[in-house]
Amino acid sequence: MKRLHAVTGVVRALQYGVNGLSVPFFVLLVGSTGLEAALGIDFGGSVIDLLFVVAPLFGLLGAGYGVATYLRFEYELTPDTFDFAAGVVGRTEREIPLRRIQNVDISQSLWHRLFGVAVVRIETAGGGGTEAQLSVVSLAEANRLQREIRERRNSSQRATEAEPAAAEADGEAPAADAPTGASTTDGAASTGDSGPLEPLFTITPIELVVLSLTRFRPGAIVLVIIGLPVLPELAGEVLLATADPFGGPETMALFEATADELLVLAVVSLPLLLVSSYLVSGVLSAAGYYGFQLARSGTDLVYERGLVQRYSGSIPSDKIQTVTLRESLPMRLLGYAALDVETAGYAGQRAEQGSQSAIPVAERSRVVELARDLGEFSDPDFERPPRRARRRYAVRYGLVVAGLLAVLYAASTVVAGFTLWYLPAVLFLGVPPAAHLKWTNRGYYVGEQTVVVRTGFWRRRTQVVPYYRLQTVIRQATVFQRRLALASLVVDTASSSTLVRSTPTAFDIDAGTAASLQRTLRDRLHLELHGRERREN
Repeated sequence: MKRLHAVTGVVRALQYGVNGLSVPFFVLLVGSTGLEAALGIDFGGSVIDLLFVVAPLFGLLGAGYGVATYLRFEYELTPDTFDFAAGVVGRTEREIPLRRIQNVDISQSLWHRLFGVAVVRIETAGGGGTEAQLSVVSLAEANRLQREIRERRNSSQRATEAEPAAAEADGEAPAADAPTGASTTDGAASTGDSGPLEPLFTITPIELVVLSLTRFRPGAIVLVIIGLPVLPELAGEVLLATADPFGGPETMALFEATADELLVLAVVSLPLLLVSSYLVSGVLSAAGYYGFQLARSGTDLVYERGLVQRYSGSIPSDKIQTVTLRESLPMRLLGYAALDVETAGYAGQRAEQGSQSAIPVAERSRVVELARDLGEFSDPDFERPPRRARRRYAVRYGLVVAGLLAVLYAASTVVAGFTLWYLPAVLFLGVPPAAHLKWTNRGYYVGEQTVVVRTGFWRRRTQVVPYYRLQTVIRQATVFQRRLALASLVVDTASSSTLVRSTPTAFDIDAGTAASLQRTLRDRLHLELHGRERREN
């Protein structure tokens, strides 16, 4: 059994030691203040004197506990499992079968890179989170674990797949308890079962610039809002200078401004906030995907990326459920696209985005080429929703604008001096084109091997799902869709949808067509599964 890097013991001793020091400060100072107020007793300096005695003791106890957590954490890589044990008071021991491991993710923050260490996270198929985390080990040890787990897992999977065929050839049933896995032992040299790395994609400086310009991270808005108090005077001057030509307030004394001046300031603040967030997002994207490389190792796709914080890991090709071609409007204008993949039960690269980026950005032809390599991908002739769906979108957008006007009108009857409530009415001009663009960018295609759905104008997503990856096909319709004889068809796979990654869905198609497609996809799934069984046997 091995232990974590010695740096872990030092860091945990400091961490738990500081926590230990804070306990008596909180209990004695806060507690004594409450007693003084309740009992009317003045403890004077006795509490401070007691702190100088108790605090160091708690600090030493905390540091000792931190060292104990380091000494009591052990791990071992066996031919078939990854084992680890942890716990000081209560002991936890666990064995993770290598065949269940989906990814071994390595991350390095700036201080990790200074000390030559890394954090290793082991993810499993179907797991809701990290199954095991080694924080921290040497970078060489992290790379060894990542490489050997991948190779032994692939060897175990190949052995498992070969057993039924070998048993059938010998006229025997396969043994249920037959051991599988590589014959190497922990610490032995790698056998290289995964083969040499085959480079597939390396991001270029131009592509990194395009990524910064075309990818917007909503989290950047939060960073900008948090950072505004750091430069309050500069931010205030910029706002006033921008709002002044439109009738904004003359000073930041907002309680002296009229309602119309405040409305102008709010309207001007929004684009300034978005521009600032856009610039911050570009910096974060460039730093996050600096030096991005994608290669193939056996059946896995291996990636590495990051400037300040470095990430590396793998994407099991045989676990890919959905391939997504992502094209924001700026990407389409420049002729670029991105490729995301979703694997069974693994959220993938949780740091910023929902699904794993096989290619963060590249010329569209390069992205389509790799997408074809990963699955049956093509640019099909999509079937759009019926025209009555476009009318539905127009009514929906019109109601939103009308609701906004109603709220502002109600506010004008209460707030004195607020007379510009009607300004948002100009948004009615954008309702017809917005509804048309939403309609033209939605569609579906049922091919020989895959079903493809597309949606989104500002952020278009083309999702490709092989039939043998289907889990369920769900037909659903809201009360408003039923009034127009429309329905949505959800193509569910084993990958987990999140707030930023939706399940492939054909929206607002004809209700009768949706029912027919549901039966067609179910039949295609059964045919594909039977065909694969015959080919494997």
